[in-house]
Amino acid sequence: MSLRHRAGFTLLEVIAAMALIMFIIGGVYGIANGAISLGTSMNVARIAETRLTNFSSVWRDYFENLPPGVRFTGGAEKVARGGRGSLLIEGGDVPFAWTPSVRLAEAVEFSVVRGANRDYDLVVRHLKKPERPISPDDYKIIAQLPLLQGLKSISWAYFDATEKKWFNSWDPKKRPTPPLFMRMKFQFTEDPREHEFVFWIANDLAIVGDPASASPATEPANVNAPLQGN
Repeated sequence: MSLRHRAGFTLLEVIAAMALIMFIIGGVYGIANGAISLGTSMNVARIAETRLTNFSSVWRDYFENLPPGVRFTGGAEKVARGGRGSLLIEGGDVPFAWTPSVRLAEAVEFSVVRGANRDYDLVVRHLKKPERPISPDDYKIIAQLPLLQGLKSISWAYFDATEKKWFNSWDPKKRPTPPLFMRMKFQFTEDPREHEFVFWIANDLAIVGDPASASPATEPANVNAPLQGN
């Protein structure tokens, strides 16, 4: 009887064994939970990078294929702290179009608007003239699509090939030809990195300077020139 009793486990030993098992299970769970969180964060970051890549690709393709004669208007008005201006392009193909009716738009406007969480959103508005326009700039919105959401700040600048300067606005009355480059900077609220894209506007080849002497071999402009106010 005494031999059987000495071969068993005491209550203290059972409690210690259970505590050790719980400690091991907790450690395994913590490692697994950390791995899942890391995988989720990496997946979110990968999706965000993919969206930025697609966003820049569509813009680059759009600007590099603009036909001659488009009207380019870049506003410098401040929407609020951190958000600046809008960009109106009249004529040419319609980017970010997802239905046949949207492709019939006569102009597109990229605007910075207030978001749901007091941040900023970049939206594209597809515009069409009403049946009885009041003025040449009179348009009605036929569709609107958010492109970038949750922005902390956003701004853009335009490079004049003639003056070789950057301007934070573009007035077609003062500068009837489109800029040579457009530079966009923005930062997301939950991302400390600042993103910057510079887009070449191919329309300049047909308009800037003497059309007869325009050539792709012309000396490239300095895209790192300092930004000048309008």
